Amino acid sequence: MNKPNFFIAGAPKCGTTALSEYLRDHPNIYISEPKEPHYFTFDFEQYRVTKTWSEYSGLFSESTAKHTAIGEGSVFYLCSTVALDKIKEYDSQAKIIVMLRNPVDMIYSFHSQLVFTADESEKSFEKAWRLQATRKQGKQIPSQCREAAFLQYAEMGKLGEQVERLQTIFPAEQVKIILFEDFVKSTKDVYDEVLEFLAVPNDERTEFVRINENKTHKMGAVGNFTAKPPALLTNVALKARDMLGIKELGILDTIRSFNTKVAAREPLSEDLRADMMEEFSTDIQKLAQLINRDLSHWLTAKSLNK
Repeated sequence: MNKPNFFIAGAPKCGTTALSEYLRDHPNIYISEPKEPHYFTFDFEQYRVTKTWSEYSGLFSESTAKHTAIGEGSVFYLCSTVALDKIKEYDSQAKIIVMLRNPVDMIYSFHSQLVFTADESEKSFEKAWRLQATRKQGKQIPSQCREAAFLQYAEMGKLGEQVERLQTIFPAEQVKIILFEDFVKSTKDVYDEVLEFLAVPNDERTEFVRINENKTHKMGAVGNFTAKPPALLTNVALKARDMLGIKELGILDTIRSFNTKVAAREPLSEDLRADMMEEFSTDIQKLAQLINRDLSHWLTAKSLNK
């Protein structure tokens, strides 16, 4: 049975979608569709797109003998407290790719993503950041939020702690860590390094189009509806799909596409950025030691606004 042998495990808003799409084009690499099944995130049940083993294994059924690298890219595996252990139980030889970013910029971008998917109702990031203590007590959680833990932005951004856990589970030779800044600056070099890590031939790719820019809804109400359609409507649509033998229902996707626009975010205020850098300072130093990389510029850099 064809099964995944590598996982792009996170972190969110660090370039994982772009890398996955680039790798998808390689003749010897197979990436699941959807890219983020989140099967192993048993602690984030509402984010598990595939919840049964048969569904999960079926995601890779169309891979062939030429696909020597078979993978998926569920970005919450890294922050999950159980996913990496489950992956290790599944395949002790699995290769893990992790993409990391200055947590200040990562979390700011992640908040925007949660707003887009209707998991976050507070559109002001500063207000959402200040709400963490309240929400940790279970208060002011948005009604459509699938996972309250993701609203704890400071915890989500502690990449040092997450990488430390990863390194206790998988040996260094099975882990490839990529910094988002390197990926942006030298995309081809990083791409070539990943191909070497996955032990597939270099396909001499030279073009890398920009993928997964920051998005917002043109009409918020429509965006919320398509992000979280009523369960009754979803169930009816799925039954109709099965009865008619249709593989995909594209109506909501069409509406989402029409209602989506690419939009740059406003830079963080100096005061808020300073507060966030102070919050993440110790963890950034931890991460720097773990990956043997000078990250001091993360504590002084201005927002990349990606």
